[in-house]
Amino acid sequence: MTEPNRISATASVPWIAFGSSLLFGLTLLRAYLLATDEQVARQVLKAIAYAGFAYALYGILAHLAAPTMLLWRSKEYYLPYATGTFVNRNTAAVFWGSCSVLFLGRLAPIVSNALMSKPSRHDYSFTDHPATLAVGFLTCLVATGMTGSRAGVLLTLLSLACLANLHLMQLRFQSRHYWLATGAIAAATIVGFLVIGGSVIGRVGLFGLTDGQRAEVYRTALEMLRGHELFGIGVGNFETAFPPYRPESLGSQGIWDKVHSTPLEMIVSVGLPLGATICVIAAFFWARMLWGAFSRLRDREIPAMAASVFLLGVLHSCIDFSLQIAGFAVVFAAISGCGLAQSISTTRRPQRR
Repeated sequence: MTEPNRISATASVPWIAFGSSLLFGLTLLRAYLLATDEQVARQVLKAIAYAGFAYALYGILAHLAAPTMLLWRSKEYYLPYATGTFVNRNTAAVFWGSCSVLFLGRLAPIVSNALMSKPSRHDYSFTDHPATLAVGFLTCLVATGMTGSRAGVLLTLLSLACLANLHLMQLRFQSRHYWLATGAIAAATIVGFLVIGGSVIGRVGLFGLTDGQRAEVYRTALEMLRGHELFGIGVGNFETAFPPYRPESLGSQGIWDKVHSTPLEMIVSVGLPLGATICVIAAFFWARMLWGAFSRLRDREIPAMAASVFLLGVLHSCIDFSLQIAGFAVVFAAISGCGLAQSISTTRRPQRR
């Protein structure tokens, strides 16, 4: 029997799986081109934030009124937790957490101006009013806590603290109370975890912070890479290629269709050279957004928000597959595109015609 003359483990799956990568790339590019206009960038981020608020409100109400239903279908998984329109609670947590970052990013400049007695506008529209932004922020944060996702809640609080510190560091030389405010952020993060993370605390106490089965899958994925270091096993082929390598410690229950670590699955799928290149590009994007948050003289909150969401999404994808779910990946790509576009100074940005 002759072996098929191809690198991929299957013939058709990579072509189908490539669609998700293409969607992500096109969304990132389109958002970048649109967001070269600062007003458009703000509108895109506002639309995403309020869409997240609507989904969070629905998720909370649906969990309280019909916890066994997912839209019009019966809910089979994560019955004790809110998932909104998502099947997986971890993806829901990262999505709502990202939207809470966007609300805080819009609210922080208003609050800091008021605390520093700076002149500010008072004719806010309804969607830009501080009270409305605060309601959106708290709703998304409560929904995140109701998912019971350990990594989702902890990384959301980390990204919120990152955004708050980025904002304060921009004002470091303008405020005498920088370090006091930094300590207040740390305290608020701890209090926030205690308030919204009740179910998370229980799960951490019961299961700990790590998952032994995932660690075993990570080790097995690295074994699968042997002999395929240059080109990998093909995009989307993990589910097909994993069963022969499946260790006895995982038992016979459960289907592992993903590695539960997007960077690791990417390297196994496309090989070390391309996988490492994509990781380096991602690190450059985050560094570019951080640089924009400090170097820009105005509109610095846009790259700061994007950098915080980028941190949340990438860190969570290292231990789960949130970026492999289109419902979050598209939002993540759009926010990242806006942040990259606005990380470049207006004087250095090509003029739109």
